[in-house]
Amino acid sequence: MDDLGKRQYKGNAECHYQPLAGAWSEPEPYIAAKSLTDAVNAALYLRRPLLLEGDPGCGKTRLAYAVAYELGYPLHTCYVRSSSRAQDLLYDYDALARLYDIQENKAAASQIAKSRQDYITWGKLGEAIKSSQNDCPSVVLIDEIDKADIDFPNDLLLELDRLQFQVKEVPQMNFDALKGKKRQERQEFLPLIIVTSNREKEMPKPFLRRCLFYYVEFPDREGLKQILLSHFPPLTPLSQLTPIFEVALTKFLELRELRNWRKIPGTSEFLDWVAILERDHQAEKLTVEQLANTDSVNLPYLGALVKTQSDRNALNQSTNSNG
Repeated sequence: MDDLGKRQYKGNAECHYQPLAGAWSEPEPYIAAKSLTDAVNAALYLRRPLLLEGDPGCGKTRLAYAVAYELGYPLHTCYVRSSSRAQDLLYDYDALARLYDIQENKAAASQIAKSRQDYITWGKLGEAIKSSQNDCPSVVLIDEIDKADIDFPNDLLLELDRLQFQVKEVPQMNFDALKGKKRQERQEFLPLIIVTSNREKEMPKPFLRRCLFYYVEFPDREGLKQILLSHFPPLTPLSQLTPIFEVALTKFLELRELRNWRKIPGTSEFLDWVAILERDHQAEKLTVEQLANTDSVNLPYLGALVKTQSDRNALNQSTNSNG
């Protein structure tokens, strides 16, 4: 498409461009700061990975969904686990299944040798590189990269830098998003890679050199207000928080300030909690005054916010000592 090189992320949760084939089609009501939209557009221009750090629940993961929707790009999501290998993001070759097929004489060995590609399952980064080779850009989310072994980021250096890979079991299968050209020449067709980290491990310096970096701060009161307005529209004709939402916001911020959390509640927990409160308020099971007069340890549906027993015990102790 002629406008691929002109597409930019504005952070307003609307798609202003004609979606590409297979584009992510679900709107994401994401409130992005100007500095964050600038970081995304810098990564989009350079086609360098954007590394997002920040506390759990601050909105790192959902940014990729918002960017993919607004740009009209397909979205490839890679959720990293402790057992993940870098190659998993590119492809998986089921050598065991092939061996079983040979042993069970389901096909002649000569036929099996010609169809090794039938045992390949493509990883999400591999799919994105293949699509880019066919001139279709996309957004790739590599989520919580710090969960994996420390070698994981280093094992991806070549693929992230050159955006190419080879299937070693089928040597003739090579994929190259750059198609032998300079990055600037292929810029508008390359994937935008967003990497998230909760800072459980420090990223290797060679990996950091290849990334742009942005630290996502947890939203302040005004930021949380805007998030509420985007997820529960319209709260009032004037786009202002209703009293029940105002009190819920105050209680949530007070709760986060009470102690050093093991698992501090984030925006996703907050939105779930508010949705339950709003339901009860609409059903006249909860009033603004009741919520306002409830101390933190006795808040309704506290399990939506406090996710470990150690945090619950510490919350009880903190509330008792303050009382």
